[in-house]
Amino acid sequence: MVGRFALFLGASLALTTPLPALAQETGATSPTLPLTARGNEPFWSIAAGPEGLRLTEPEGKGTVQALPFTQTTDGNSLILTTTDFTLRIDPTLCHDDMSGMPFPYTATLTRAATNLNGCAGDPAALLAGDWTVTSLAAAPIPAGTDVTLSFRDGRVAGNSGCNRLSGSYDLTGEGLTLSQIATTRMACPAPQMETEQAVLAALASITRFDIADGGTLLLQSQEGTTALAARR
Repeated sequence: MVGRFALFLGASLALTTPLPALAQETGATSPTLPLTARGNEPFWSIAAGPEGLRLTEPEGKGTVQALPFTQTTDGNSLILTTTDFTLRIDPTLCHDDMSGMPFPYTATLTRAATNLNGCAGDPAALLAGDWTVTSLAAAPIPAGTDVTLSFRDGRVAGNSGCNRLSGSYDLTGEGLTLSQIATTRMACPAPQMETEQAVLAALASITRFDIADGGTLLLQSQEGTTALAARR
């Protein structure tokens, strides 16, 4: 039976994985509008779209009216400048320093000579696509057994080692959950059935995900159960 192994979730704000490596390894691309950037301590959020940049701050400071901006680039980085602040979006993987959620871009808000760090983009862009599960609980998937997952538009599908699987997933600011996982009912040799049971148990326990160096997908649970997957 495939066992469990401990997970590690980095608490750092950003991993410096530049493009084109980031695009190839994580599925992210150079930053484009529209997008949202956000940071903590103090909290701030910027909605960036063609109509302007809208900054939201806490503690009664409210929301700055959408401001027109100029757009420039610095290599693969995007720089948006208004009369009130500048927002820089760098193509480096970023982790929210409160929830640990990975984001495709690192953001820097500069206002009144103060720099505030944050993350930008949609975490779903990192998860979306086709993956091959390479290990469960620190043990490699047995040779000749295919375990695959595809995430698209709130649906997950793939192969559990024996049968095809399908279900839904929910990605929120706090984490990732999979639900309503169903499989076909084909019988397979005992090793494949054992792998399938471990896969289904792991999927049911997932509470978050991360992207490791090299673009590996980590599917994680509160207890530490982790599946590793590589892009197909």
